[in-house]
Amino acid sequence: MDKTDHGATTIADANRFVFCSSNGTHARWLAQALNEWQVQQQELVALPLLAAQIGESRPRLVFLDFSGNCGSSIANCAADMIALAQTLKKEMPHCLLIAVGTMNYPEGAVAALRAGVNHFIDMSAAAVEARDVVRKLIASGATSSAQDSQQGVLIALLGARAGIGTTTMAVHLADLLQQRHIAGQAEFRVALLDLGLPAGDGQLYLNASGSFHFADVVRSRHRLDQTLIQTALTRSRSGIKIISIPRSAHQISGLAAADIVAVLALLRSYFDVLVMDLGGFADPALACKMAATADQTWLLTDQSAGSLVSLAALIAELDLHASVTATPPRQLIVNRYNKQYGMSAEQIAERFQLNLAAAIPDRTASLMSSANQGKLLHEIVGSDSYLHALETLVEKTLGSVVKINGAGTLSRWLSGVLFR
Repeated sequence: MDKTDHGATTIADANRFVFCSSNGTHARWLAQALNEWQVQQQELVALPLLAAQIGESRPRLVFLDFSGNCGSSIANCAADMIALAQTLKKEMPHCLLIAVGTMNYPEGAVAALRAGVNHFIDMSAAAVEARDVVRKLIASGATSSAQDSQQGVLIALLGARAGIGTTTMAVHLADLLQQRHIAGQAEFRVALLDLGLPAGDGQLYLNASGSFHFADVVRSRHRLDQTLIQTALTRSRSGIKIISIPRSAHQISGLAAADIVAVLALLRSYFDVLVMDLGGFADPALACKMAATADQTWLLTDQSAGSLVSLAALIAELDLHASVTATPPRQLIVNRYNKQYGMSAEQIAERFQLNLAAAIPDRTASLMSSANQGKLLHEIVGSDSYLHALETLVEKTLGSVVKINGAGTLSRWLSGVLFR
């Protein structure tokens, strides 16, 4: 856009932008990419002084360097940006925070998600995409409504091994959540990311069918909007949107981890809760990277020796892919629990140094009976020990929704990637 254009001049005069980074190369890239506006570089100093200096500028947009190279070590850089973002959200709640990074360093994108930024600009993409992000923000008046947007809670369920009931629990949890609501909220939107194996079991248990799968969502990320979500995604009887893994494994193996992370972030802006079933996921490394984007990671095991050995291997894999600054809390769920089977749930939690979220009683016969009728357990019986135990997880999830949306929210922060 020509700077002599009246609209561009008006926009430039009406907005102050600050870029928090000590990396001169990144500052020059952003200034050139956003050459229609004045971008002031803010050198990184101690957090209280840094926040005060930003406040004095009274910016409308604040850009945070989540590239992993903002002038200090990668770990400290991400930690400093997260701390700064949290401080600015408290002291300048009406100012939008935009992460600047590169999808070649997905750890930075995950850290930005943890920080609760509103958008993401990818320096490895064309500069025009950065300008489009800013134009859309200003044209839509997004800065005045940043606090009204919602960030969905993402819960990752990882089974220690296939066949221990991860998908059964995921579908029951999602359906129970869909039937609940938060006071004052007209609609409560729940999605099931049915990514476990065997493929499509989540759809099967919810008595739903559809062909628009997770790989399609990732490939369609540039046109993903409310209309596509309403029309293309599979829907259960109770209203859950279901995104299943494709039955052909090569369709997932060909997807880039950065694109998957971007889609998970985007989906948060359309749902209040996303239950991500990763039980039996074929690529453990990718599953762990996906779990790293979640607000909470629930590790499922039963009391068998084989499951406990597999749980140890799963924890080692999670540790291998954990980010220093962006690791969600892990909690243990002992499924199919019976005191007579062996180690107690508390002993297992202590052995693996995990917080025990729940011990779910063994109700295999009742669950199989309801599944064979094409229904969930709570659709057949009014009360059951399995359902009582799940209520603990339902309340925990609803509590996370209130906590996250009360503290500031996400608003399609990966626009710089998703509008390619």
